[in-house]
Amino acid sequence: MEGYYSTLSSWMIPIAKAMQHHGLDMEQALHECGLDLRELQSQEVRVSIRKLSALIDYCNRFLPEQDFTVQIARYFHPGVFHILGYAMMSADTLEEALLQLVAYNSVVCDISNLQLTETPDSLVLDVALVTRNEEASLLMRRQELEAFMAMVVSFARDVVDADLAPAYVEFQFSPPADQSQYLTAFFQCPVSFDRPRNLLAFDRVAARQPLLSGNPAIRAGHEKILNEFLARIDRNDLVHQVKCKILERLSLGAPTQTQVATALGMSVRNLQRKLSELGTSFTQILEDSRKTLALNYIRRQDLSLSEIGYLVGFACDANFHRAFKRWTGQTPGEFRRQLLA
Repeated sequence: MEGYYSTLSSWMIPIAKAMQHHGLDMEQALHECGLDLRELQSQEVRVSIRKLSALIDYCNRFLPEQDFTVQIARYFHPGVFHILGYAMMSADTLEEALLQLVAYNSVVCDISNLQLTETPDSLVLDVALVTRNEEASLLMRRQELEAFMAMVVSFARDVVDADLAPAYVEFQFSPPADQSQYLTAFFQCPVSFDRPRNLLAFDRVAARQPLLSGNPAIRAGHEKILNEFLARIDRNDLVHQVKCKILERLSLGAPTQTQVATALGMSVRNLQRKLSELGTSFTQILEDSRKTLALNYIRRQDLSLSEIGYLVGFACDANFHRAFKRWTGQTPGEFRRQLLA
């Protein structure tokens, strides 16, 4: 089952550059890790997480500080995240780019669930990792998570400020055996281990600064291509199918689990079991879908708050306001006024 989980082959773009910088033999590395360079030349090919882990381990054998994860991030390119990277580059703010990353996370990797939350001072990217159901052990290691978080920070530095530092980084893993100075040196902020969750926090003010690269027309075009790409890679992805059925019905009110299970041709019990194996639930997917849509819609000045509530499946304003406050700590009106301030 572990070999089923995958990520984009475009990760090879920065990996190849980092290997070249350190004089590592690409052909030998790929051979030892069971990877075929000819297959990797297509950016729509997926690479198993297990083989990516083996490649990182191979490269770390030749680096004194075993810091290949952050070496990869130093060669970040938007294409690493496929078309999602270019859509994020055209976002109006870093916050909007992170929301796109959350919404289209399955493009990048199918072994984590992302959520963007807010504290009084920070916007926090929460990376929940998929577990082996029978063992409750994580399918992604610390090293791959380091690389992913470092990539996100490199992206943020590209679009906001080359000297941007996160507010803090937290890992649920234990620290590297040879200490973690390379992580502190890269992130330039406090890095904690053995924490309850995996968190990457950015200063809220910096995350909401307008970006010079923002372009709504280009972003819309990229999102159209993203949806087409997802349709190809997620045909058999149950979570994506559930999201699609929810989104199809939201404007008519929140669909029930029974309605979605029927639309997918399975029993409620079977749907519950399969989603549990994937580390999620119908309630969680419904909640995440509504939140993501609401945060996108609220930036549109042509939509009233009542219309937004209706579009995300709430029959009355009071229920929408309660849910929005649960998601963000603010009412929809407060949130919109802050955006316009």
